[in-house]
Amino acid sequence: MKRASFFAAASLAMMLAVPAIGLAQAPTTDKPNAPVTGMKPDRTTATTPARRAMQEKEAVQRKKRAECRAKAKAEKVSLIKRPAYVKTCMSAN
Repeated sequence: MKRASFFAAASLAMMLAVPAIGLAQAPTTDKPNAPVTGMKPDRTTATTPARRAMQEKEAVQRKKRAECRAKAKAEKVSLIKRPAYVKTCMSAN
């Protein structure tokens, strides 16, 4: 019983010795191209104009993919064959 109480007291002392603020993540830099999410602080994101261009390109592709899905649904392509149909439709346009 003495060992258990000693272990509890020692672990409590260690928890109080390490400040919780020291364990928190702090921002690495104040650069404009610093990570947006903070998930991978060793990597940087693209510049704002490049990121906007990528987002616009992705939006066009999403719209095109939605049209291909609607076309596949209108043509009553089976659910199993639909991904292949959408892929060929995306590459055809």
